[in-house]
Amino acid sequence: MKLITAIARTDSLDSIAKSLVDKGIRGMTITEVKGIGEQMQLLNPYTIHSRVEIIIPEEKANEVTNIILSHAHTGEAGDGLVAVSPVERLLKIRTREQV
Repeated sequence: MKLITAIARTDSLDSIAKSLVDKGIRGMTITEVKGIGEQMQLLNPYTIHSRVEIIIPEEKANEVTNIILSHAHTGEAGDGLVAVSPVERLLKIRTREQV
């Protein structure tokens, strides 16, 4: 399993989420985040982005990453980033089932 964490512009969130759902990826957590990136502005140092977190089977990680990149990329500073991390163990809280 892999954890994909994407931090992207909020205006790209709808197209990212729709494309993921269209590909059968339904389990994702979306939060609004503030951060300081490379392009810090003098009067407002924080930028607001959306963070999308998805735990996915390893064989789907490249597909999900490519979907996010294709919808979030503008070529401008502040597009965001995508991180792919291993998931050692995943349990459902209600059933205690290991996924």
